[in-house]
Amino acid sequence: MSMRETDADWAILGDDEPFFGVFSHEKFLRRNLTPEVMAEFWASGVEEIQYLRRVLITHFGDFHAGHAVDFGCGVGRLTRALAEVCDRVTGVDVSPGMLAEANRHRLPNIAYTDRLSDQTFDWINSVIVFQHIPPARGYGLFADLLDRLNPGGVISVQFTLFKDEAFIGAVAEPIRRASWDGETLRVMDQTPHPPGAMMMYDYDLNRLTSLLVDHGVEKLFLEHTDHGGCHGVRLFGRREG
Repeated sequence: MSMRETDADWAILGDDEPFFGVFSHEKFLRRNLTPEVMAEFWASGVEEIQYLRRVLITHFGDFHAGHAVDFGCGVGRLTRALAEVCDRVTGVDVSPGMLAEANRHRLPNIAYTDRLSDQTFDWINSVIVFQHIPPARGYGLFADLLDRLNPGGVISVQFTLFKDEAFIGAVAEPIRRASWDGETLRVMDQTPHPPGAMMMYDYDLNRLTSLLVDHGVEKLFLEHTDHGGCHGVRLFGRREG
């Protein structure tokens, strides 16, 4: 099977339901976006960035982020919060609809873009993003980000690693034919997901760790995440100065 073009999915999601695309809860559908809901949405970003920063400082010491990147920034939930603790922030996303919405709420020290130019960063942040990118492509994107990490720079990046029974049914639903040898399920045929589907992919922690070490990020801390049966890790690290 060929690699799914997930950028096209996110173009649809960004045009139709940009806030729901960030948080899959019905209160974030366009028709439900009251001022109170929007305040809750932005406040969640501030709370999350404050938490990520505390973890980084606890394990790697204080740091100053002159330039941060929020990879997969969506409508800017975390980008805006990063802008409150960093000199400047670049938000990157493939969805034109998401970026259009982000620019409606842009702070002066934020730049939004759909691709990175020749930039380097003191803080690389990416949360609930790589899980929607096929790993065959995602590993290269992660390596490119790490190439841009300045000496002494920090990372807070989340990946999914496996799924439990709460989510396996959703993964297996489109499978039409498969072979099972007692150890491995090999998909032979499956019904394609419709355009605009929110795909969920798993990464290999060994390979991720290898990429980090190759880029000088040898001081690491990780914590478990669970999003509805999709288990993963937040990877925290600092590159040697």
